[in-house]
Amino acid sequence: MGGSAAMIGVLRSELFKLRTTRATKVIVVCSVVLPAIIFTLTSMLAFGNGEVGDSLVSMVGNFAPLTGLLLGVVGVLCSTQEYSQGTIRITLVATPNRLTVLIAKLLTTVVVSTVSSVLMLLLCLLPSQLILSSRNIDFVTIDTDVRILFSAVILSVFLSILGLSLGLVFKSSPGAISALLLWPTILEGMVFGLLSVAFDRNMMKFAPVQGNGFRLIAQYTDESNSWAVSLAVFSAFVAVFAVLGAVFFSRRDA
Repeated sequence: MGGSAAMIGVLRSELFKLRTTRATKVIVVCSVVLPAIIFTLTSMLAFGNGEVGDSLVSMVGNFAPLTGLLLGVVGVLCSTQEYSQGTIRITLVATPNRLTVLIAKLLTTVVVSTVSSVLMLLLCLLPSQLILSSRNIDFVTIDTDVRILFSAVILSVFLSILGLSLGLVFKSSPGAISALLLWPTILEGMVFGLLSVAFDRNMMKFAPVQGNGFRLIAQYTDESNSWAVSLAVFSAFVAVFAVLGAVFFSRRDA
């Protein structure tokens, strides 16, 4: 009973830290509002031919990587801000059991990323349906791609965990954020693109983020992995850094 009370107390503390930090609040709001604004404006201004070619769910899935990466930055801040401000010592003095602190940080990022990604989907889909209906535009909300809805949430949760883990490894916001953003958006494409040229075959299917994580919310082709395989590869990639982050957090000095 005492252990549960301690966990709840630490979890509340972690949530309070995120709520009272301006940077995290701004990034969380951007992760939800930016896709919603773009999607709403598209619904207001596009589709002059009177119909939407793809389902709304498949279109909103295109914004999932943006939301996921921004929530990954929130994960980084959840693990690095206390190091940069020197308050991690206070946290560990109040809760000497580092595993409790680590689990609380993990649960915090999962809760925030889940709620934020669900809000993003709702704020994209609901207003757009009303706007398109008022414009007499023919559209389909969900076709055969309902998996994109929960895949978008999974992507955001996993990227937030990746950000949290990178923060624990680097113990520095700039380094962890750079790794989180540069690897999937630039470096991974370059590395696996060169490998594809060198081996004269599609090597992007082995890329953990672009070739598998982002593929969770994309249409599949004969050259891409199945949804289950993509989830397994992406999960394994995130798990490696989660383990490294846990090891670094439990063994290094504050």
